[in-house]
Amino acid sequence: MSTNIDTTTAPNYENLIEMLRDRFDQDLRWVASFDSKTYNYSVHYIRPDLKTELSNHQFDVVVHRSIALFRRPYVEEVYTHLGSVNSLVLQHERATAVHLYLSDTSGVIIKIKAGNSISIPEFTNDCLAALFAEENIW
Repeated sequence: MSTNIDTTTAPNYENLIEMLRDRFDQDLRWVASFDSKTYNYSVHYIRPDLKTELSNHQFDVVVHRSIALFRRPYVEEVYTHLGSVNSLVLQHERATAVHLYLSDTSGVIIKIKAGNSISIPEFTNDCLAALFAEENIW
């Protein structure tokens, strides 16, 4: 499935957060949308205890590095023979990071506590369905 979404439609992050909280409860760490062209990002959810664990500076560094290193065009360039990239999943010792690409320059980063099962493409499809429920594109 290609995730080049009609960018004139605003994603519904409240729907996404509700779906993720229902599924992962306190294992949902944070959710942020990003624009890799401007390096701007918006935090849509951060688990309350992480607000004290991560300083604003640390959070900025994490998100800005993610935006810089995992830009959609770069990932596609690395794996050019495989076609368009829709998402990137990184499994860390303490968390799993899902980078969901909405366009060449925008996307969402979802961090979930390690140990939770994430099935691709079902998980990314569920996220897109929550983000764009009004569009009925799924």
